[in-house]
Amino acid sequence: MMDQQSYFSNKIQEIQATPDGSILSSTNTIFDLDSVVNLYSLHPFFESLKPELAGNTKFRKSLAFPCVQLEINGKIGVCDITVKKERGFLAVLLFDYTEHYAHLHEAAQEKKSALLHEQAFQLKAEHKEERKKYIEFMRSRIDEHIISELEQIADNVENLKKITDNSKQLGILGKIEESIQKFQQEADRLQQDLDADID
Repeated sequence: MMDQQSYFSNKIQEIQATPDGSILSSTNTIFDLDSVVNLYSLHPFFESLKPELAGNTKFRKSLAFPCVQLEINGKIGVCDITVKKERGFLAVLLFDYTEHYAHLHEAAQEKKSALLHEQAFQLKAEHKEERKKYIEFMRSRIDEHIISELEQIADNVENLKKITDNSKQLGILGKIEESIQKFQQEADRLQQDLDADID
């Protein structure tokens, strides 16, 4: 039982002060306040509470603030803070949850990391599917528009060759056939590249 009391007494600090912030006493279990004379000069968090605590404003029971990161006299801690206001008196309790919040932060980071990995995997799969659709679209465009048109032109050139006797015209038609073959080879190469991209 003594060990539990010791454990909790090391995790809780009580500060007593006047409403104007003058520190009357402190248990100094978390932060050493021997050199500090005013509560509102401890940290900007307490300074922000000055209008509420120093004024005549009354609040029920107490104010509670979870997970406040404090740096006092060079020491950093994460505390839950409870403030109770009585007539002419403030009681401030600091509950040291530095380790607890650090573990929660690590767990949250791991969860975020796993979520990001899952989203990255999903985006990669979606990207792959979109790319596959695009490649299939491009292949069909090559098949329908380039190769079929080239085949039509080659048929027309062949028909012209049959009805022409002029050697000059036949030479021009031969050059057109060579160009058509080059375009067909290029279209075939593009299709092979697209096939390789799908794989």
